Amino acid sequence: MTDEKRLDRAIRSPRKDEPKRTFQLLYEKYRPLVSLIAARYLRESVDVEDVVQETFVQFFGHAQNVRTSVKAYLVSTAKNLSLNLLSTRRRVVLSEEVVTQEDPPANEGFEALLSDLKRVLSEEDVRIILLRLIEDLTFEEIASRLRQNERTVKTKYYRALKKYRAAGRGEK
Repeated sequence: MTDEKRLDRAIRSPRKDEPKRTFQLLYEKYRPLVSLIAARYLRESVDVEDVVQETFVQFFGHAQNVRTSVKAYLVSTAKNLSLNLLSTRRRVVLSEEVVTQEDPPANEGFEALLSDLKRVLSEEDVRIILLRLIEDLTFEEIASRLRQNERTVKTKYYRALKKYRAAGRGEK
């Protein structure tokens, strides 16, 4: 049974313990993935744990409204919460001026790569690459999210990589 069907069945179940058991199962299954996503953006383990907890709190609070896959919802939420936390941490208000702290070194490499990708590839190609490599989605999940055929997405992904490499990037 898929996670989405299990979740739907738990929400509709007249048994009071069914949603709790299902949420516990989903938490145990996806907690490592959500932690990994948060850790890609955040340095401090306390921040990672906060994002993990908030991701699941939001998921449990909005479970009846989840329209994508459970995995996609959790990954997207963890990523957005991590980026929001980074954004609020980067700005320090002193008097009336805003001072932006330096980006963490891990983000500098990512920003440079993203900029390089955007110079060579279309926006759609960059998005497919990021969904595949950063969010670790399968081609099937990417196709579902972009509302395209899975084979089309796979073809675009490999062509984009080939184009990027041919432009003299991607080799290190």
